[in-house]
Amino acid sequence: MSERQRTRRDVLKAASAATLGTTLSALAAADATVPRLVPDSLDGTDGFEINREQARSVFPHSVASGGPTPSGVLLWTRLDPDAYSEETRLGVEVAESEAFENAVYRGEVPAERVGPDRDYTATVDVDGELSADRRYAYRFVYDGAASEVGWCRTLPKPGASPDSLSLAVASCNHYLHGYFGAFARIADEDVDFLVHLGDFIYEEGGDGVGDRSLDLPTGNEKAHGLADFRYLYRRYRSDQLLRRALRNHTLIHTWDDHEIVGDRWWDYDADAPATEKHPRGDDPEFMRQLYVSGIRAYTEYVPVRARYEPSGEELAPDAIRENFRLYRSFEFGDLADLFVTDERLYRSNPPGADEKTVAVPVETAVEDPGRTMLGEDQWRWLTEGVTDSNARWKLWGNEVLATAFRFLEDGRITVNADAWDGYRTERERVLSSLADADAENVVALTGDMHSYLAGYLLTSYELTAEGSGRGDGEGDRGERVGVEFMAPAVSSDNLVASGQLPDTGTDTLVSALRAENPHVEWFDSSHWGYAVVDVTREELTYSAYAVDRSVDAADASKRLLRRYRVPAGSVEMERVDDGDGEDDRDGAVGESDDG
Repeated sequence: MSERQRTRRDVLKAASAATLGTTLSALAAADATVPRLVPDSLDGTDGFEINREQARSVFPHSVASGGPTPSGVLLWTRLDPDAYSEETRLGVEVAESEAFENAVYRGEVPAERVGPDRDYTATVDVDGELSADRRYAYRFVYDGAASEVGWCRTLPKPGASPDSLSLAVASCNHYLHGYFGAFARIADEDVDFLVHLGDFIYEEGGDGVGDRSLDLPTGNEKAHGLADFRYLYRRYRSDQLLRRALRNHTLIHTWDDHEIVGDRWWDYDADAPATEKHPRGDDPEFMRQLYVSGIRAYTEYVPVRARYEPSGEELAPDAIRENFRLYRSFEFGDLADLFVTDERLYRSNPPGADEKTVAVPVETAVEDPGRTMLGEDQWRWLTEGVTDSNARWKLWGNEVLATAFRFLEDGRITVNADAWDGYRTERERVLSSLADADAENVVALTGDMHSYLAGYLLTSYELTAEGSGRGDGEGDRGERVGVEFMAPAVSSDNLVASGQLPDTGTDTLVSALRAENPHVEWFDSSHWGYAVVDVTREELTYSAYAVDRSVDAADASKRLLRRYRVPAGSVEMERVDDGDGEDDRDGAVGESDDG
């Protein structure tokens, strides 16, 4: 996005209930470029040199930013409990450069809003204090110690016309399954924002690769309460490569299932969450409290701007869906609108739930037409938002695969009922409404399946027990509405590693799967990594990168697997390039500043 757009947006009068996190004690008039008062916690910090050892001892999980607006972001950090004092205030400083010679904002967080009740985390909202479409340095200061410097970015102002937008897209970073080299590579990408599509943590303990292990405080294999969830976030956020990505890029996040528990849905009869993947998943009272605990830890550790009422307090177990709303949209001027959905809090039970499986024979995946993924309100919000958007591109931050996908298992054709294939009636309803409105330049960005995929969104798919069997692109007759690009897992076992697909090589596997999925141009479940999506007025480009998950290093090997472009005004993807060696997009990657 353009660096030339420096006009400051009027201060947003957002209600405190609309922001997750700590209330900032602002010490400046709203129209001041720099606060007129210097907080005591920042007194004498001009030219402050960062002592890395000290920074890590006071701020062990470094810093992060998220929830961008045209005039601000959410800034996050966590204090070491041993460094915390009730008498000491946490200072925060935002500047145009990492030297902090030209600070544009300085403020404080009261001690009681950082302490043990929030597991020593602080999320500071500086909405209304920054200029639009700008990149800023920020840091926290506590008792004379400065955190590492983070970089955040604001959205363009409404009505702006940025020339480009670049997003890193990631999902599914299982701490026990592998290392986070993909995040080190993301940290060095020249992108505007990091979009994470869910499974930021996994609810499981146990032994993992190398020296990775997780021992939940409750002693259970699956998270059972707040102490477990907080422990998991602390351990995940202790990873230096993840910290580096979050320090370098502002995060746009939505959850999938594992932020609470795998394969979860809402049991509308019991008015409670449910799952077959937890030993107490059929206990409504326990599951409501598990959600309360999971959401509390999530809002403490992930800087995400969503509705959370009562603000800063614990949700009532019987009012979770009424008081927590994660789905929201982001406007990148008139270039792109990003609609980020929540596909876990409102979904009803999928086909196969009674059989405790998500791999459902295609002939039994016919569902009750009332089965929902989004819920009525979110369905209306999404379809009306996309069809009413005046932006050039309409991007959908979509947790689970929307494109139909038939698997071959011992001659039997199955679908993943945990994805949109289990909610086919609503999928057709969503995509048909976009087709009826002639929505243009619709692109779904998807995670969840631990794979790369490039395919077409159709108003309907011919899902039959026999499949299409054609392999010529003519088997599915629905109207094309848009395209879908999937980001792979950062480290979670993909379908080959988990034994769900044979290790027959990508080309052989794709040939077999394409015979049953003619709307899919490319599929790979043999690698790990991330994707980069570059948007201009003329085209959208998807670049799929593979990064080695077996080494805990910032220079983990990286290569370009595939690249596709979609010309504006077209529902046709074109393969641009594939690679067998090092990345040819942004040159060499620097050393990790985590040492």
